[in-house]
Amino acid sequence: MSTPEQNNLAGSRIQQVAHQFRLWIFTISLTLLFTLVFSFNLVLGSTISVALGEPAEQDILAPYSTSYVSEVNTKKAQDQAMATVPDIYTGTDLSVLRTQINQTQALFNYIDVVRADVLADELTKIRYLVAIEVLPMPEEIATQIIGLSNTEWNTVKADVLNIVDDVLRNEIRDNPASLEAARSSVRTRVSINLSPQQEAVVTFLASDLIVPNSFFDEAATNARREEVADAVEPQRVTITQGQRIVRVGEIVTAEHMEMLSKLGLLQPQVSWPEVGRIFTASLLAVSLITLYWQRFWLLRPDATQYLFVLGVLLFVFVLVAKLMVLPRGQIIFLFPAAALAMLLTTIFDVRFSLFTTVVIAGLLGYTNQQSLEIAVYCAVGPLFAVLTLRDAGRIIAFFRAGMLAALTNMVVVLLFRYFQYTDTVELVQLLAFGLVNGLLISTGVTLGGFYIAGGLFGTLTILQLQELSRLDHPLLKELLRRAPGTYHHSIMVANLAEQAAERIQANSTLVRVGAFYHDIGKMNRPPFFTENQEGVNPHDALSPQVSARIIISHVSDGMEMARKYRLPNRIQDFIAEHHGNRLVYVFYMNALEQAGGNEEAVDKSRFRYRGPRPRSRETGIVALADSVDAAATALRPNTEEEIVRLVSKLVDDHLKDGQLDNSGLTLGDIKQLKASFVETLKGRFHVRVRYPGNEELMEEPAATPPAALPAPRPEIAAGPPAPLAVSVTNVRPAVTPTPAVPGEPT
Repeated sequence: MSTPEQNNLAGSRIQQVAHQFRLWIFTISLTLLFTLVFSFNLVLGSTISVALGEPAEQDILAPYSTSYVSEVNTKKAQDQAMATVPDIYTGTDLSVLRTQINQTQALFNYIDVVRADVLADELTKIRYLVAIEVLPMPEEIATQIIGLSNTEWNTVKADVLNIVDDVLRNEIRDNPASLEAARSSVRTRVSINLSPQQEAVVTFLASDLIVPNSFFDEAATNARREEVADAVEPQRVTITQGQRIVRVGEIVTAEHMEMLSKLGLLQPQVSWPEVGRIFTASLLAVSLITLYWQRFWLLRPDATQYLFVLGVLLFVFVLVAKLMVLPRGQIIFLFPAAALAMLLTTIFDVRFSLFTTVVIAGLLGYTNQQSLEIAVYCAVGPLFAVLTLRDAGRIIAFFRAGMLAALTNMVVVLLFRYFQYTDTVELVQLLAFGLVNGLLISTGVTLGGFYIAGGLFGTLTILQLQELSRLDHPLLKELLRRAPGTYHHSIMVANLAEQAAERIQANSTLVRVGAFYHDIGKMNRPPFFTENQEGVNPHDALSPQVSARIIISHVSDGMEMARKYRLPNRIQDFIAEHHGNRLVYVFYMNALEQAGGNEEAVDKSRFRYRGPRPRSRETGIVALADSVDAAATALRPNTEEEIVRLVSKLVDDHLKDGQLDNSGLTLGDIKQLKASFVETLKGRFHVRVRYPGNEELMEEPAATPPAALPAPRPEIAAGPPAPLAVSVTNVRPAVTPTPAVPGEPT
C-alpha cells in the first residue's frame, strides 16, 4: 500500500507534467499567433498591380501621409556625387623615364650598326629599319635616317634624348588625351637648327618614344568615390494623403515602385523564407519568456490563469503594434509599450516585466525591417517607467512613471532623428508623439487595462487593492464583529509587514491588504484561537487531533470565504500560504505525550498545514510577520535584546524548515526584514532602558518558561520548541487586546 508521501509525490509529478504540457501549448500557440500577426501582410495585399517599366493601368493615390528615406533617390544622389570625382592617378613615375632612355639608347645603337654596315646596300638598310618591332617605322623616315650624315645623325640622337628626357619628367596620364597632348608638344621642342629631314626624324622618333608615366589608381579612386557617396544625406521622401503616385498610362519607374511599396499598396508575393524568419524570431522570443515563467511562476496554483492573462496581453499588444507599423507612417511612435510594461509589473512582478519588455521590444524591432530605432524606442521608455514605479498602490505613481517614459521617448527620438531631419515641423511632431504616448496613452491604457484584466480574468489591480484596503470593507467589518481579537491581530500584522515590505522595496500595498485578510477563516470558530479567548480555552476539552484539525481548518475556511467574497487570487495566496506546511507543534507534542512518546502511533501529517509554502516575496513577508506578531503579543518582550532574539529565532525557524525556499526572498532581504521587525516591535512595546542589576532578565529563558508566561497561539507554533516562542501549551494571556475600529489610522 502506498504511503501518503508517495501519493503526494505522484500527484506532484502529475502536476508537473500538466504544467509542462500547458507551457508547450502556450509556447506553440503564441508563436503561431505572433507569426500570423507579423506576416499576414505578406499574403494579404491590395488589388493594385503594376510592373516596372510598364504603363500604369490606373491612377494611384496615396491613402495616407507618410515619410521615408528613399533608397532609390539616395542611390541616385550618390551616383551623381560619385560621378563628380575625377579619376585618380599615381603621379609621375620616373622609372618610366629611365626605361625609355635605355630603350632609346638601344634603338640608336641598333640604327648605328645598320648605318655602318658596309656590306648592305641602302635599300637593305631601309628594310632593316622598317623591320624594327619596338618602333614600327615608315619607309620614308627610314630613308631619311639612312640618308643623314654621321654629324646630322648624332645631332638627331642628342635632340631626341633631350626631348624624351624633358617630356617624361612631366606627368603623362594613361589616357589618350594626355598622351596625345604630350606627343604633340614634341614638335615645339625640336631644335630650330635642324634641317627639315632632321626635324622629321626627331619628331617621329621622340613622339613614338613618349609613353604614359602616370597610371589610373583604381583603389584610391573607388575609396574617394565611396567617401563622397557616404557624405550624401539620405534622401527623404514625404507623401501626403491623396497625392497622385502615378498617372494612368505613365511608365512606372523605380521611384514609383518604392513609393507604392512604402505605402503597402503593392501586391505582395508569398515569401516563405520571410515567413520562416518571422516564425523563428517569434519562437525564440516566446521561448525566452516561457523559460523565465517556468523558473519563477510555474509553481503558483493559479499559474494557468496567469499564463492565459500573459498570453492575451502579449498577443493584444503585438497585434496593436503591427497595425500601427503596417501603414509605415509615424503612428508607431504612439504605440503604448510602457503600458505593457506597467501592466506586467502590477500583474506579475518587476523582474518579469523588465525581461518580457526587452524581449518583445527586440521582436518588434526585428520584424519591422530590423529597426534598431523601434526596438530601442519600445524598450528604453518602458524600462525607465517600470524601474521608477515604486509604489504601485497609488494611481499617481503611474502618472509619474508615464511622465518619465514620455521624456525617455523624446530622448530616443532625438538620438535617432535629430541629425537626419531638416524638417523641423516633422521632428517636433515626433517629439509630441513621444510625449503624448508616455504621459497620456500609456498611462490611460494601463489604468484601463486594470479594469479589463480585473473584470475578465479576475487578476488583482491597483484599484481593487485600494478598495480592499478600506477598513469598512464588508468582510473586514464582519471580521471585526465576529472575531475582534483576530481583527486586531490582522491590523498589527499589516503594519508590521508593510514596514518590512517597504524596507526591501516589495509591493507594500499588496502586503498590507493581504495581511488584512490572511486570517479571515478564524471567523468560523473565533473562540478556538487565543486572541479571541476570554479566560476559557475550548481546546482543554478536545483531543489534540481535533484541536489541530480546527486550527488548521482556518486556512481552508478562509479560502472558502475568499471565494465567496470574490477576493482576487493574489489576496487568496496570503490566506493559503501564510502558514506554509508547518507543523502545529503544540498539539502534535500533546498527542505524542498521550501516545507515550511513540512517534509511529501519531500521524504527523494530521498536525501539518496543507500549504503551499509562500511563493512570492509578499506572502513570505506576511508569513514571517504573522509569526513574529503572534509570538511578540504572547511573550511581550520588554528589552531590545529579547526582541532581537525573538525575531531572529522565528525567522531562522522558517528558514531551517524550508518555508521560504520558494518565496524569492534573498538572504539580504531576510536581514532587512529582521531589522524592520525589530524596529517596529521596539516602538510597539516601548523597550525599557537597561540598568545595572537587571541583566538576569536579558538571559536566554529556560526551555520551559514559568507558568505566568503566556503561551503562543497554537496555529503559529511550529518546528522544534523555541526558547522564546513555543514552549507552553496550557497558559493563555490574561488580557485580550482591544480590537481596532474601522477608520483607525494605520
